[in-house]
Amino acid sequence: MDKLDRSILNILKRDARASYTSMARQLGVSEATVRKRIKSLVEKGYIEMFTIEEGNGIRALILVNAKTDAHCPSIAKRLIQVRNVEKVYEVSGQYDIVAVIFTRSTQELNDVLEEIRGMEGVEKTYTCIVLRGHYPGKD
Repeated sequence: MDKLDRSILNILKRDARASYTSMARQLGVSEATVRKRIKSLVEKGYIEMFTIEEGNGIRALILVNAKTDAHCPSIAKRLIQVRNVEKVYEVSGQYDIVAVIFTRSTQELNDVLEEIRGMEGVEKTYTCIVLRGHYPGKD
């Protein structure tokens, strides 16, 4: 990835709604160049998705321990299919998998947790509720 691509990503981190025109102006390149670069960044996996941060709900991180004989990629693939799961990461350290979820109520959160805990290969879970988010370029 070159300097221009990194600059585009930095702009999008600060403002995901930045237009191609405004990015081109900031970077001193044509709008077509920005469009091509963003398309390439998506194709290469540097940009996975354009997301919306919902308010008025509960965002939580569900840390999952897999059973010793379980296949983590299989669990991760099943987790991404669970309602309210936004993203799943396989991680190193004390836990094997982290699922990011968003629910509208504590009851809905509990329902999702019960579903995850009941999955084959899941040994235990630990839940962290997000209290506040901080984002690059935002006060």
